[in-house]
Amino acid sequence: MSENSLGRKYTVAVVGRAFGPEAQEIIKSVVPPEFDLCFSTDTSEKAYPLICGADFALMGTTAVTEELLKESPKLRLVHKWGIGVDRIDLAGAERQGVPVAITAGSNAVPVAEHAVMLILAALRRLPMADRSVREANWRNTELRPLCRKLSGKTVGILGFGNIGRNVAQRLQGFEVDIIYHDPYRAPTSEEERLKASYVSFDDLMGQSDVLSLHCPGGAPSHHVINGRSLALMKRGSVLVNCARGDVVDEDALVQALNSGHLLAAGLDAFDPEPLPASSKLVAMDSVVLTPHVAGNVLDNVAPIAQHAFRNMQRLIRGEAIPKSDLVVSPARPRQFP
Repeated sequence: MSENSLGRKYTVAVVGRAFGPEAQEIIKSVVPPEFDLCFSTDTSEKAYPLICGADFALMGTTAVTEELLKESPKLRLVHKWGIGVDRIDLAGAERQGVPVAITAGSNAVPVAEHAVMLILAALRRLPMADRSVREANWRNTELRPLCRKLSGKTVGILGFGNIGRNVAQRLQGFEVDIIYHDPYRAPTSEEERLKASYVSFDDLMGQSDVLSLHCPGGAPSHHVINGRSLALMKRGSVLVNCARGDVVDEDALVQALNSGHLLAAGLDAFDPEPLPASSKLVAMDSVVLTPHVAGNVLDNVAPIAQHAFRNMQRLIRGEAIPKSDLVVSPARPRQFP
């Protein structure tokens, strides 16, 4: 007899800045009957007591430390909302016997759409153009020398997983050449479908008119975009980051923009977050800024929540979480009492 057949209820702590009232109502509308939900939009340690008493944690960007896991004896799964696990202590989760899962592929489409939007907005100085109209300062002549078309450009994609491939797919109608780099080369069939050519990292940097970042954060990719790699880029090129903030060395990026080596940038991820008001990026007309919202669309909340709930149900039933979702699978996982 399964535990749920005995009528047990499981507590799910849903923690993250993005889980406002609208998102909460949608999540409540799709929650399976065996789960009780508790929400917090506080991303600081003030949310920890909620997690400490839960069976499952569905996490936004709040840090998950080994100490938190030690203080959460009931916790049987940390499930990331989305795919970025750079704020979760994965080694600590392994030591504490707590699996970690992601919703693989669940936000690929909205993030890819956002990346294409940032590419176009950066090329056409959209915030500057918008502001000129709102301020009754008609700057169409001034804007022309600063703007570029996308058609005919070479777009480079760093990281060719679900999101990177969705970006390539959405660029098909723009008459661009697509190149990419990833530690794992895509199958030939995918390259042909997406009309994408594999190149080395240095060639990606040197050949791209527009570079879109979709690689994971953390140690392997920390500051992969730095002074050296930016110097390889064409003068007048554009950088877009919908990945993680720590992928880019902000000081090196600011220098490249100020010198005119880069024409523009579109950024949805920063290090730290929120981006401090004192950041030099804030005052730059050549930069389009969004507050890490690439995957935050209301009509994608239900599918992501259902994705995570299915994995929780699998764990309750003693079934395996799909390998594509499972990030940490402890040798000795915690058991339900």
